[in-house]
Amino acid sequence: MRLAWLALALLYSAASAQLCDQPFSPTREGLEWQYRITGGESAGVYIQRKTNISNQGFVQVSKGEKLERIERYRCTPEGLVPVDFGGFEGFKVEVDKVTGVAIPDYTSWAVGNSWGYVVDLQGETTQGPKIWGKGTLEVRYRVSGKEPVSVPAGRFEAFRVQTTTTFKIDARFGILSFPFNQQFQSTSWYAEGVGLVKTVSSRQTTELVAFKR
Repeated sequence: MRLAWLALALLYSAASAQLCDQPFSPTREGLEWQYRITGGESAGVYIQRKTNISNQGFVQVSKGEKLERIERYRCTPEGLVPVDFGGFEGFKVEVDKVTGVAIPDYTSWAVGNSWGYVVDLQGETTQGPKIWGKGTLEVRYRVSGKEPVSVPAGRFEAFRVQTTTTFKIDARFGILSFPFNQQFQSTSWYAEGVGLVKTVSSRQTTELVAFKR
């Protein structure tokens, strides 16, 4: 009987761990991605690793010459949920609530499918004039194709994903308040077993330079 319970516990543990280790966002100790950003204020090379991996989630650390970000994710049967963005450049952000997923489960990866998440957040500037804001960040993804893509790390068969990011923030500067509404478009390519290999936006291009298994 004890062996049966042990076997069930091991199966549950393995299944839980697989929630984090998604084919289009591999999550295992020792994996390392090196990316190069061209254009924009963060231009340069950075390394990305995933640490503190458990059955419930993990921490994603990105560090380079002009970029340093720590993000936390929760792992669910529906996919990977961002729960802490570690702030944006020049801003300190607190997340109040997240609905949806950033990386869905494997069955969702097909041309024509879409997903997304909405974040209720608040934050303030860490540089320049002190501005406080509260509102939502909505990110929508749509798989628009599957095609080969070449980057410095090699040539990959990848899904092309169109991303729309929308900020709706009520900001406050001293006694003044004003709305801050912005929308950004980008295109990314994700390869199975590797994850993100390329992103192109109006400001910059990010490409995978090396992937260490």
